[in-house]
Amino acid sequence: MEHEDPNFRLNTVTNTELLDGLRNAGNRIVWQQFVDRYRPMVERYAMRMGLVAADAQDAAQQTLIAFCAAYQEGKYDRTQGRLRGWLFGIARNQIRNLGRKNVRKGRQVIDETNETGFFNRVPDENDQEKAWDEEWRQGVLRECLQEIRRSVDEKSVTAFELFAWQGWSASDVAKHLDMTPNAVFIAKHRILRRIREMQSEMEDVW
Repeated sequence: MEHEDPNFRLNTVTNTELLDGLRNAGNRIVWQQFVDRYRPMVERYAMRMGLVAADAQDAAQQTLIAFCAAYQEGKYDRTQGRLRGWLFGIARNQIRNLGRKNVRKGRQVIDETNETGFFNRVPDENDQEKAWDEEWRQGVLRECLQEIRRSVDEKSVTAFELFAWQGWSASDVAKHLDMTPNAVFIAKHRILRRIREMQSEMEDVW
């Protein structure tokens, strides 16, 4: 499936359509859509697993390239698991491999607990999967918010992000955006309701 329209929007595309487009190695539009959708989420996950930002970017890029190559070689069987699970396995392996390379090169980073070395900071297996699920859900919510931006004024969306996601107080958001605190609460409830309405549908797309 080819999408040559430069205005073709990512959030209208199902993962099935993306995967169908990825069969063509030369389909750069679909590849970019695939990267735009999943790379930020994989990067955030990699950082939670202990990588610094630059390494997390590399791990995310390698994860998507590895998945695309495996998919084009016919190694991804949708009947054996969802895209979510396949990406998790590849991302976990890429992060571990990059961590091992850094350890061999002596690139150890000290964290807040004063432990050194990548593998001292990696969560256990259950925590890794939990973190992945959390990042996946956050990715879906962000995609919902991008869709909402089409029909809701930007000030309300920003108020929601600052208040509901970043933890600002209603009064601080109101001052920052020249709104009343009550308007901040209204924006939050309005947008949250819209997100809940579209969340299940967006999860099916992802």
